Amino acid sequence: MTADDDGAGRLTRVALGETGFERAAVWSAVGFAVSYVAFDAVGLVGSIAGLSPAAGVVAPVAALLAALTAVGTVAFAAVGGGALPAVLLAYGPLAAVLLRTIGPTPYAIDVADPVSFGIAVAEPLGAALAAAVAVGLAGYAVGRVVAGIGGEGGDAEGSEPAGSAAADGNAEAND
Repeated sequence: MTADDDGAGRLTRVALGETGFERAAVWSAVGFAVSYVAFDAVGLVGSIAGLSPAAGVVAPVAALLAALTAVGTVAFAAVGGGALPAVLLAYGPLAAVLLRTIGPTPYAIDVADPVSFGIAVAEPLGAALAAAVAVGLAGYAVGRVVAGIGGEGGDAEGSEPAGSAAADGNAEAND
C-alpha cells in the first residue's frame, strides 16, 4: 500500500491537488488587481460614453467579476487544482470586489485615524474570506465533476492523470 492509496494520501490530493499553491497565489493576486481596477475602468468608459458614472455600474461589475471568479475556480479544479488552492484562487478577486462595494472609499487612507480605516478594511476582507471558502469549495466540487465527465479518468481508483508525478513515476518504473 503506497501513500497515495491510503486515506491520508487521498485527503492530501483533495486538499492540495495536482496543481500547487503557486499558480493559485499568482492568479489570486492578478485577480485582485484586475478586479479592483475594473470598477475604475468601467466608470471611465461610462464617462467617456457620456453616461453618468453613478453607482449603477457597481452591482453589474461586481456580479460579472464574481461569476468570472466562480468559472475560473471551476476550471482550475478541473485541471487538477485542489480544494485549498481553489479557495486561495477565489479570495483575490472576491476581496477586491468586496473592498470596492462595501469597503472604505477607494484610494483614500485616513492617516489621522488608522484604526477606523483598519476596521473598515477588515470587514470586507473577512466577508471575502467567507465567500472564497464557499466559492472555492463549490468550484472545486463542480470542477472535479467536470474533469470526470471530460474523460480524463483521473479520479478512478488506481489511475493517475497523464503528466502527474505518480503516472510519470509508474512509467519510469515499468521501463
